[in-house]
Amino acid sequence: MKLLNDLILTNNYIDRFKLNDIFQQDMSQFMKLFICEKGELICRINDELEWFYFVLKGKIKIYSSQENGKSILLRFYTPLSVIGDLELLKGYRVKANVEALTEVTLIGIKMKDIRDHAYDDSVFLRFVIENLSHKLYTLSNVATLNQSYPFVNRFASYLVSVTSDENRNKLVDEIKTNNLTELATFLGVSYRHLNRVIKDLCTEGIIEKTREGIMILDYRRLKNLSGGYYE
Repeated sequence: MKLLNDLILTNNYIDRFKLNDIFQQDMSQFMKLFICEKGELICRINDELEWFYFVLKGKIKIYSSQENGKSILLRFYTPLSVIGDLELLKGYRVKANVEALTEVTLIGIKMKDIRDHAYDDSVFLRFVIENLSHKLYTLSNVATLNQSYPFVNRFASYLVSVTSDENRNKLVDEIKTNNLTELATFLGVSYRHLNRVIKDLCTEGIIEKTREGIMILDYRRLKNLSGGYYE
């Protein structure tokens, strides 16, 4: 993760997202701008988080790692999500891997600075509570999605979640054809089941499977098929 010492750009982001409105006092002096490359881990399980992050641009995936080495998808983050709310309030170590799905822009404030200057700030705490409520709602939605919907709906939801406005009818390069076994584990199904669902969606003209990955042909039908969202 790269720290950008660009005060003008940092202030532009602060103004654009009205980050100072989240606090009772001006916290801009503590805000730092970061850029994460696609595929970069922002934090890992068991890390002690030093920064509280605001997600300003891009998409992030959150997943757990099991003792057997397999990973399970939990959810995605988009702007204006935050990273570090649980760790700030309870002092927990990181409970899941946080990875940049695309290039990601963040503004971070050191946990120490928040605890020193905003820990009793009612405006900031309300913002944190609202974000925690949304995360709880999303996790509940994902649990319902996993238990109540056929896998085809869950897979459609996954494709919608990893697709940005810019690549709705382009290759979803998050899904590599040679990594479908890993993706099946990630989504909690067998490779055979995943492959069968992909073939069905290809037959219906919703997606196309290529050597490089999966191409979305009909985003509207894909979204209608999805049962819920991971974000």
